[in-house]
Amino acid sequence: MGPEERRIMALSWDDLVAGLQTRKLTAAKVLEAHIAKALDISEQSNPVTDFIPLAHAWAKELDELKEVKGPLHGVPFCLKEELDVVGMDSTLGFAKRLYKPATESAVIVKVLQDLGAVPFCKTNLPQTLFSYGGDNPIYGNTLNGRNNKLAPGGSSSGTASLIAAGGAHFGTGSDAGGSLRIPAHFNGISSLKPTPGRYSLKGAATPIEVLIGASPTLGIMASTPVILTFVMEKMLEHGHQLKYDHLVLPIPWNTPILESKKKLRIGYFTSLPFFPTIGDSGDMVLKAKSSLETLGHTLVPYEMPDLYSLMGISGNAMMAGCLKQLQKSWEFEPIADSVKPLLFASYMPSWVMRMIRMTFKSKVIPSLHSKRMAASFDQGIKSVNDYYEATGKINGILEKIVTEWKKLKLDCLISNVHHVPAPPLDAPLICASVYVLIWNLLAFPAGVIPMGIESGKKIDQFDDEGDWALKRAKEGVKGSIGAPIGVQVIGLPYQDEMTLRIMNELWLANPNPII
Repeated sequence: MGPEERRIMALSWDDLVAGLQTRKLTAAKVLEAHIAKALDISEQSNPVTDFIPLAHAWAKELDELKEVKGPLHGVPFCLKEELDVVGMDSTLGFAKRLYKPATESAVIVKVLQDLGAVPFCKTNLPQTLFSYGGDNPIYGNTLNGRNNKLAPGGSSSGTASLIAAGGAHFGTGSDAGGSLRIPAHFNGISSLKPTPGRYSLKGAATPIEVLIGASPTLGIMASTPVILTFVMEKMLEHGHQLKYDHLVLPIPWNTPILESKKKLRIGYFTSLPFFPTIGDSGDMVLKAKSSLETLGHTLVPYEMPDLYSLMGISGNAMMAGCLKQLQKSWEFEPIADSVKPLLFASYMPSWVMRMIRMTFKSKVIPSLHSKRMAASFDQGIKSVNDYYEATGKINGILEKIVTEWKKLKLDCLISNVHHVPAPPLDAPLICASVYVLIWNLLAFPAGVIPMGIESGKKIDQFDDEGDWALKRAKEGVKGSIGAPIGVQVIGLPYQDEMTLRIMNELWLANPNPII
């Protein structure tokens, strides 16, 4: 990078946008700076899969316009490799999807371009998208953008890593079970899983046709919630997506909710028995609680129902049809390390699943005892009747959560994002999706804001209960000292703006908490 590129990349968001809006900066120069920075970052953490060849032409077109094109005129952004861009592949890490370029770009890409933004690179993801890892056989493994010895989280691995390393102010991701929130938490940035339907999915590649139970959604990731809010507002305020997709929900941006000064009732919890938080993660929720109380909000404890059965049932219900669909994608393919357990599970006979479950559940082999792992190896979905029975149980648990929410008259909720911060790459990735998956099942919007870093002072105090999964997680987090810790903010469906309001209030009360 030369001096001019470094100067541009050192600009704040406000200064970058102002420079482009006043034409003191050209879109072409800003693009060149972002590409140069991304190339440097790629040598360290490998977040980029491809640079977009047409980006230079698009930037030149913007510079030749007599007036700025929109509020994002000339601002480069990155996008998760799953999103179609005209003339480029969307492989999802599968070789069979190579050399099949898209004939048009995804709706979300078109909308951002209509606002003046310039897509400049695609970012890495785990093969299949169904992993919190960040590797695939085509593009390799992505590392954490703040510390390349730590895991990046997934499946929006590359976008989170690139933003965290300073290669872009914002980018796109997606979320069907935490894939926007886990990477944001691991990399110390912000993201929002919006209410399903607020963003068009048209032009987003997927390895399966139907995901039972959870509603996937696209979303924005950004270095701060302020940038996240600005981008989302501009995308939604005038119904831009309806120009390209008539099936997207025509819900306008709600500025009054975002700017309201009304004091809110906010629930909170700091840990869940299914997979308790280790280290400082619970304290970061209490830090957020204190900040919100200082701002005049009322914070009340929120008690979640027993989620042991939910995690086993919901996992099996979601994977019932998913694994068979993935098997077709895996045919004749090299398999990424992060999804090999999923591959094995897809071919595992039900009697083997039962044996594994009993091994974890019993104490015949004490070192392998884990009631959490046993719950994850539920009996499985073998028939349509099993599916309907499982769905009924899931809905019953979800109804308890909603009932408690209504009983406490909550406006929103804050919680952990995960049981630990980003673990080291060589540590087992023991993922407790319980903190994030529940909000996919309920279709509630949920965002992440960085709140602090792991000190390591409380790790040895954690009671692992002799549980195999907890012991491995406890050992792994010892390598996470200094890693970012995020807090999750959850709102009611179609109240995304209220979720963003709380995220912004927390950011203003705790600016740059991980520096």
